[in-house]
Amino acid sequence: MKKFLFAVAALATSLTASAQLWVGGSLNFENSKEWQNDKSRTDWGISPKVGYALDDALEVGLGFGITGASFENNLETKSSQLTFSVAPFVRYSYFSEGNFSLFVEGNVSYYYYSGKQEPKVGETAKTSNWSFGINILPGFKYTLTDHFALVGTFGRLSYNHYRPDKEDPVWIGAQNSFGFNLSSGYSIGLYYAF
Repeated sequence: MKKFLFAVAALATSLTASAQLWVGGSLNFENSKEWQNDKSRTDWGISPKVGYALDDALEVGLGFGITGASFENNLETKSSQLTFSVAPFVRYSYFSEGNFSLFVEGNVSYYYYSGKQEPKVGETAKTSNWSFGINILPGFKYTLTDHFALVGTFGRLSYNHYRPDKEDPVWIGAQNSFGFNLSSGYSIGLYYAF
C-alpha cells in the first residue's frame, strides 16, 4: 500500500511540476447600420477560457461563451438574441518553432439560445433552442512573454444536434448537421499563464 501511495504522490508531483494554469479568451463587439433603411444591428460576445497544460504538447480546459444581438428588421420588428455556451476541450500541439506553435483542439459544446421578436403591431414572440456539438478546430499560439500569448483558431470540422423548443410556433423537430468550414470559427484572444 505504501508503494502505491508513493507512486501516486510521485505522479501527482511530476504532473504539477510540468503543468501550467492559464486563463484567457476573446471579446467582440460590432455595430452596423444598413444604408437603405437606416436600421442598425449590434452584436457582442465574451468567450473566456481556462486551461491546464499537462506538458508542452497537451492541454485540457473549459471554455464558456455569452453572445447577444439586437436589431430591427424591415418589418419594424425589434429582435433580441442571447446565447450561452460551455465547451470542455483537449488541445494537442503538434508543431513548435521558437515562440510559434500549431495545435488542434477538440471540444464538446452545449449551446442554449433564447430570442424575442417584438413587432409594432401584434404579440411578442419568444423562441428558444439548444444544441450539442463535437468540434475540431485547428489553431496557433504565439508566445509574447513568459506569461502572455496570442492564441487563435481558424475553421472547424463539426457535428451538431439542434433541438428547438416545442413551444416554438415554427417547430420542425430536431436537426443534425455535419460540416467542414474554413470560413467560420475564426477567433483570436490574449491568454495569461500563471
